[in-house]
Amino acid sequence: MPRFSREPSYPYSITLQQRDEFEQTHQVANDFFSHFKENEHTYYEKSIGLTRFFNWLRVVKQIDISPAEFLNMHLQKRASNDIEQRRWALRLALEYSRDNPDLKDRSKNYKYTAFFLPVKQFCDHHETPLTTKNGFFPKRDRRKYPEIPFTADFVRKLLGNLNAQQRAICFCELQAGQAIQQVLVDMNKQARRVFRLIDEGAERIRFDFDERKGNGFMYFSFISRDAIEALQVWRPIRQNILDKAGVKSDYLFITERGKPLDCKTFHCVFRATLIRKKMYDGPRSVPSHGLRKFFEQEASPPERGINKGYITFMMGHSEGKDSNGVKVSHPLDAVGGVYDNAPFVYPSVVEKQYAKLEPYINVYSGKAALAFALSAEDGKMLAGLLNKMKNGKLKISVTPSEEEYM
Repeated sequence: MPRFSREPSYPYSITLQQRDEFEQTHQVANDFFSHFKENEHTYYEKSIGLTRFFNWLRVVKQIDISPAEFLNMHLQKRASNDIEQRRWALRLALEYSRDNPDLKDRSKNYKYTAFFLPVKQFCDHHETPLTTKNGFFPKRDRRKYPEIPFTADFVRKLLGNLNAQQRAICFCELQAGQAIQQVLVDMNKQARRVFRLIDEGAERIRFDFDERKGNGFMYFSFISRDAIEALQVWRPIRQNILDKAGVKSDYLFITERGKPLDCKTFHCVFRATLIRKKMYDGPRSVPSHGLRKFFEQEASPPERGINKGYITFMMGHSEGKDSNGVKVSHPLDAVGGVYDNAPFVYPSVVEKQYAKLEPYINVYSGKAALAFALSAEDGKMLAGLLNKMKNGKLKISVTPSEEEYM
């Protein structure tokens, strides 16, 4: 499966080969990109965004300038007493991102993260700050349409429309409470260990994470029966792909060439699948991240007796709630934080809390699977029939048909 992007083509769009040539040619760019090499998704976003900026300067603004020359000119102009000169680099960055007519239908968050931020961070990295002011992208985090919460019925419908690989990935998101980044980077590298534990009969598998989004917060979570079953369905398909490609892989989720599946490709294929299945026909998106939210959502009803502090720990939140479920304002006080190391001293406590949640996130084999959509009238009728059966007032006999003897 080739790597591709949802991004439309612009006159200044670049290829991965152009990005690689840009990095090899310009040392200041190479130095900046090297800080993101450990995270493929971040490296891709920063390197593409910056390379595309300099191509935009050349194609749209007719400014043919190297990254080093750009930094030196920006530094020189910032020392000027002329206001317009001081804002030269900032005006170009905003024209490339926020005010770009090619991006008029794209979200502010996309313009900021994929276009503006790579340029700003490039300047900051080389100690030539682009600007000292914030607020150029107001309300960028607000969604145009609110997300619809996922219900157990919707999750089953969603999973039922996915192929074996997509279903296994989504189950890992749902049952571990992780974002796609953790599933396809951290969890993905553990194929041998996961399949060995499955072969040993494990019904719950623990995954440890060093951090999430660079927060330095160590945590762990689990997957349960439904995710394990989905992995077992995907397993022979994965092996067939590897056999055809003539390669071996330690990754759980791979492309048709046997390479590790990346987040961008998954999102594009996931979205295309939902469009094809007519589940993406409204103004709101159906992000797989909703499955991570479902994990916390199902732990919230008080009658389930689940400690929310441990749920936020399993989700990798370095701040959120303490062991009493009370919101904390400082990450030091969070479960698993500097002062509360209970999850690592008493790991069974975390697993016990997960066990309480398990019936509700096993949407096929747990309690959620039994939550049929009955009307109030049907519910009363069913309850009445069950009571009669318990009291011996109603007996059901089954006469085998001829087919059952054959």
